Amino acid sequence: MFGQKKPLLFIPLIILLFAILLISPQKTVHLKSGLLLLLRTPLSLIYRLQISTINVKKIFTFYSEYSTMQKKIKELSFQANQVTELELETQRLRKILELKENTPNKFIVSRVIGKEPNNWLNSLIIDKGSLQGISINQPVMNFSGLIGKIIEVNPKSAKVLLISDVNSRAVVLVQSTRDEGMLEGIGKGLCRLKYLTVDSEVKLGDVVVSAGLGGVYPKGLVVGKIESIKIERGGIYKSCIVKPLSTLSGLEEVLCIESDLNQSDLD
Repeated sequence: MFGQKKPLLFIPLIILLFAILLISPQKTVHLKSGLLLLLRTPLSLIYRLQISTINVKKIFTFYSEYSTMQKKIKELSFQANQVTELELETQRLRKILELKENTPNKFIVSRVIGKEPNNWLNSLIIDKGSLQGISINQPVMNFSGLIGKIIEVNPKSAKVLLISDVNSRAVVLVQSTRDEGMLEGIGKGLCRLKYLTVDSEVKLGDVVVSAGLGGVYPKGLVVGKIESIKIERGGIYKSCIVKPLSTLSGLEEVLCIESDLNQSDLD
């Protein structure tokens, strides 16, 4: 039945085509112009929609590529940072190895694993303890110089009191003049050298070393340099501010000096 009605669908189309053929060329032009005016708006909308669709696809493609590139940049940045850290660690360990080879002292190399919240700037925790041969009053240094001593020991960790702590004391020498004095911590990474004679010829930049007295610090360990000098009130003695050669706030590895004299509670 559908097959019988199918030819009837073409009758209006045939009539329309026949009518167009009968129309004069001038009228055909007018008809085409009318159709163009009628279709211009929907065609324009269709064109804009198509362009917008293409632009949206480009935006999504660009965003996807941008996200992928950002991930790769982060991965490469992380890898670069890891390489930098390994290079810096290698440099530090090489300096420690050179120090061990060029000094008579024996060392136990330790990593800094923490700091006490109530004494953040003046003490630290290392990853070696009594099981590795660490003991109370054992001197601690890095490749730049003396940094402090062991004050507390656990089986696998220990606490280091830095020379900048207000509870730290050590007998030291001014290397150039051989003047002897008492070094005490004053916090903020600095120390004060006290009890130098008024006529002492110490000057700015002079190196301060351990005197080897008191049974804790071996003689000759570099402590720091003199940053300022003043005569104390009353003119009884001179005192100096000493800045340790080691940057005490950024320590990562330290050397615990093995000594038979580290059981004394002096210094």
